[in-house]
Amino acid sequence: MTVPSSHELVELVLFGPKRATAGLGWIADARPETAAVPSGYSVVTEFDGAPRAVIRTTQLERRKFCDVDAAFAWDEGEGDRTLDDWKRGHWQFFSRECKSLGQTMSDHADVALERFELLYPFEQALRPVDCGPRVLQGYVPGGLAQSCALQTSYYARNHNFGATFEAGRMHDIGAFLSRYNPSQDGIWLLVDDGAVQGSIVIDGAGSPDDAQVRWFIVSDRLRTRGLGDRLLSEALKFCSTRFARVHLHTFAGLEAARRLYERHTFVLTDEQPTTAWGPTVLEQRFERIFAHVGPDD
Repeated sequence: MTVPSSHELVELVLFGPKRATAGLGWIADARPETAAVPSGYSVVTEFDGAPRAVIRTTQLERRKFCDVDAAFAWDEGEGDRTLDDWKRGHWQFFSRECKSLGQTMSDHADVALERFELLYPFEQALRPVDCGPRVLQGYVPGGLAQSCALQTSYYARNHNFGATFEAGRMHDIGAFLSRYNPSQDGIWLLVDDGAVQGSIVIDGAGSPDDAQVRWFIVSDRLRTRGLGDRLLSEALKFCSTRFARVHLHTFAGLEAARRLYERHTFVLTDEQPTTAWGPTVLEQRFERIFAHVGPDD
């Protein structure tokens, strides 16, 4: 493996398949101000400092050099992506760094492993490279508009919802985005092959104690793969540190969705007929209470 240049590494991040990076633990410990942090954001630059991309750290761990596995080598996306090639190239690179630190490279050297996701540029962020569908957190221009099209198309085909539903969905998205606050609101988009294939939103504007799950959908082609469960899990993790409860509105007959909600300990609290979405349906409200533990408990 030839150690890639800074420019080549940037291109691997932008156009794939690089979704991980590794560094010596000694350097990460000596420079905490530049070290990655969980869920932190970083700007990827060229050698001259020109910014090219924004990434978000999704996983951090420490391993001895000898314990790095083939899955990480594949995700780092350099060379031929095999573990043997990863070890040859990184041994060469880490040995030079160790020498500058007055250290000696060994199989037991501490290595900081980071996995990340690309957030910007948006065009590349929407096209996961060689990693299958993934969840992208936060606002992406046009993301909720694509989610709206996905949802209105699904409900038109399967439940005869029409213009009334779509108009309400578009109006609600506009209202939400006009007051979007990342500290209280959450957006998660399921993306694949350049398009949004699912979404879930947490709207935290209704009450300081109560948030609402909105616009939860997974495309037909990605359904039954556990991705809806992943979206909901991400949203509930966000809620658990901010709200005492979370609720959602749905309607009777969506049995797979109901099983998912109940698996995540949502409870049906109300149901009544409505025509707000177009056809008459039995609207249902589900709630989940979070058990917060206080400092004195």
